[in-house]
Amino acid sequence: MVKNFTTFLSIIIASSLLTSCMNEEPKQIKQEKKESNLKTDKVEAIVGFAFLNEKKDSLVSLAVEDEKIKPEAATHAIIENKITPIDFSVTKPESESSNGRQTSHNFSNNGGTFFSLKEQIKEGDFALIVNQKFIDQNQILPFKKINKETNEQIKLKIAKQYNRKISQSSTLAELNNKAQINITLFEVKNDSALAVLTYLHNDQLITLDFPAKYDEMSTWRVDDGGVFDFENLQLLSIFQSDKSIKIATVFWGAEGYNLNFYESVDGVFKNIAEAYGYSAPL
Repeated sequence: MVKNFTTFLSIIIASSLLTSCMNEEPKQIKQEKKESNLKTDKVEAIVGFAFLNEKKDSLVSLAVEDEKIKPEAATHAIIENKITPIDFSVTKPESESSNGRQTSHNFSNNGGTFFSLKEQIKEGDFALIVNQKFIDQNQILPFKKINKETNEQIKLKIAKQYNRKISQSSTLAELNNKAQINITLFEVKNDSALAVLTYLHNDQLITLDFPAKYDEMSTWRVDDGGVFDFENLQLLSIFQSDKSIKIATVFWGAEGYNLNFYESVDGVFKNIAEAYGYSAPL
């Protein structure tokens, strides 16, 4: 792992989520908890999550863990893979009139740390909240979102890696450095279901597994019907540091969404930070 980038934590003071929504989180590989850099006086790279209001001129943090840091430590937001400066506005509890959703429609009723954007934003619903140290250590990798079938050569490489027959595979993004990000769904073995996100650049292959026990009602997400919908897993940002590739994603479900920040370690994406938003239709 890159020096001075051993942990990543959120800037958060958010409302307690409904107990039921906690069951909505995808069934992913358990990651070891990292020691918080908030327990030291060192200036570390930090990363957190937030969602934007409808006007896209403000954002509010989402809870990651029970860690709290000074809101002024955050200096920038990364939205749709672009950096924009932010100003701390206020930290407040959830309003009594809140419907409990972490959505733009319920934005002002949410509790948490609020920030204003210094520049106009036209697109994007989510943001990474970071400090200058994060920006100094991580280079944004531009990419183009696409949706096409993964070419046969890459599918053969992925199938060989897992020794498993592919059911479906799509390319989600192509980077300026010619790298590709694909999502692949394998055929179910007994009750073992598996989807895999891959980053492929020349001979470099980095994988992120989404294993689950097959259930015709809820496999990866609550009420997903046993289907891994490729459109529900979206890329938000991609970064490169001295030794690793990092990606931020949003994974939608019927009741809510998960925001994740991953870093590559020995050919595998490790979960560094995660936040959940409840967004079930009213």
